[in-house]
Amino acid sequence: MPDTQTESPNMQISRTQLWQAVRLPLRLRILETARRLGETSVTELAQAVGLNRTALYFHLRHLEKAGLLVSRAGAPTPGRRGKRPRYYRCTVADMTIEMDGDSKRDQQRLSDFYRPWLTESRATALERRSGGVAGRRISLHWESFTEEEVSRLRALCGEIDELARRARSRANSSRKAPAATHHIGVIFTAVDGQVMPGPEIKVKEAKLKK
Repeated sequence: MPDTQTESPNMQISRTQLWQAVRLPLRLRILETARRLGETSVTELAQAVGLNRTALYFHLRHLEKAGLLVSRAGAPTPGRRGKRPRYYRCTVADMTIEMDGDSKRDQQRLSDFYRPWLTESRATALERRSGGVAGRRISLHWESFTEEEVSRLRALCGEIDELARRARSRANSSRKAPAATHHIGVIFTAVDGQVMPGPEIKVKEAKLKK
């Protein structure tokens, strides 16, 4: 078993084993939990991600088959007829998904990869919380920006990225299961000129009449 993690390996999404391992957000959360915890037992990992061991083993097999996790058998557990607990460790410090821009299958897989994350983000953002609907902070815009506005938006995106990197670095310095306190999602990209501006949509709570 290697002692160190691989720094930011390029992983081809065209590899079926890799695709099967990363296509579900839950599996990436299991991978991230294992990375943060270091070498950990299945029991500890199951408690951290909130799964029973049977369900967890199913996902661990996919992650291990793709080479993202490695495992070893521990010492026999007293009173369990010599059964050996399994310990898992993440093999990567970071992950970069590589795709062929001319491959329709790769493009489809990348789209399928992001879809559940976007769906989950939208559902979380629109969840009703105390003080109103959190979705009032969500905005989608297709607009015609000036060069000055584009530069400012890029600078703001860069600042957000830097804050996210600081948070990740702070979390990496602590050996504990990951627990996020906030969600943030930003997309800022040029369009081909054929996209019409979207309507301004606001989310407002309606009081039902009795």
